[in-house]
Amino acid sequence: MKNNILILPFLISALLASALDAQKKTSEKNPAAPFDPPLRAMQISRLEFSDRAQFGLWLKQLKSAGINTIIVKVFHNPGDGFHQLCQAQAQSGVYFQTDSAPVVCNLTRMMAQEAHKAGLKFYAWMNTRTADYGLEARTDLHSRYYNIETRSYQPGRGLCIFHPEVRARLINLYYDLAQNPIDGVLVQDDLILKHNEDFHPLAVHLYQKERGKTVWPEKFYQVIETGSGKKLVKDYTPEFWEWTDWKVEKLLDLADQLREAVRTRRPGAKFGMNFYYETGLKPEKGKAWFSQDLKIAGARNYDFYSLMLYHRQIGQELGISGKELDSEIEIAGRNFLGMISRPGEPVIKLMTRDFAGSEKIPESELEGIIKLLPERNRAGLVFFSALPGSEAEIADLIQTWEKENEDKEILDSSGGVNGSGRLPREKP
Repeated sequence: MKNNILILPFLISALLASALDAQKKTSEKNPAAPFDPPLRAMQISRLEFSDRAQFGLWLKQLKSAGINTIIVKVFHNPGDGFHQLCQAQAQSGVYFQTDSAPVVCNLTRMMAQEAHKAGLKFYAWMNTRTADYGLEARTDLHSRYYNIETRSYQPGRGLCIFHPEVRARLINLYYDLAQNPIDGVLVQDDLILKHNEDFHPLAVHLYQKERGKTVWPEKFYQVIETGSGKKLVKDYTPEFWEWTDWKVEKLLDLADQLREAVRTRRPGAKFGMNFYYETGLKPEKGKAWFSQDLKIAGARNYDFYSLMLYHRQIGQELGISGKELDSEIEIAGRNFLGMISRPGEPVIKLMTRDFAGSEKIPESELEGIIKLLPERNRAGLVFFSALPGSEAEIADLIQTWEKENEDKEILDSSGGVNGSGRLPREKP
């Protein structure tokens, strides 16, 4: 019996790989279904309700505010706050029943049931490469970084997507997640590879096999040395961009397998991906730094694509504010909306509290961000993260978003006002 248990995950992976091949052949005939109505969601990192009744009442309040979907974190990293609706049985792991990772508590089914009772859709927010629960010491399963300073390699924190054991574990996790009555999945923003990652021997071997080229990091980076002796990457070579394009495709191949794992058990479930703001603002840098490419991802026919357009984070990281920040937000939004086409839904994510001190962001500040975004009628809207008691403000912001859409439609139909016709990061 024990041997059968060990073999089962790999049998499931083989079946899903076969199904994925069939899906690729029919992807153009069966693209992502359009959203109706557009996504209006609250993304929740931690539930602080003491009982199920309080949770259910809050969901009804969200529904009344105009929210139609909740996106809830179903994984738990060390140091995160626990969902309060159950007693934790592990310090890290997932909130659904599985044999592929430690189970913190089996909470997902109940959360989905309560969402449905309130008239809401339930999307599970699930991670990938950071789901190394119980495997933290298995450095053979983790990625490899190239240290620019020492010109040496070292294990990374994230799992190596090129290792068959890792792929099987992640596919099985998503397969088990889908045994719960979920309506969709949002993939955490950890399905990325940084510019000096992954030099794992399995990745290097596969690249040489598929592209006929040797992975040689010394040929990837144009390095300069500062006055203090520190080495920095100034630019990238054509060989680097070939390597990065390949990594982009491999990450999306895994995403395709995760989608198929979910739909094997839950055929109607929506599947969406998270993208960093840089990927919209400066696409080339987004590709270099994170191996994210919206144009390539857009061709994979995911149901929705969410851009983490967190304005205060952007301002802090870029050291800008005022009109300069407004301009960057507008550019990121415009680029993002222009790169994602129907039937996939582009989704804008706004921060409702400051990540640094958990300060609640004023409604007027968020209204200003909304008014910067072009072609809003094409996009879904997500608020991150939940602030119980702020339902009235959420309702106002949704109305602002939708009123802007109506005003734009009126202007477009009349030729416009002048007669002319007319985008970590996400801490769990």
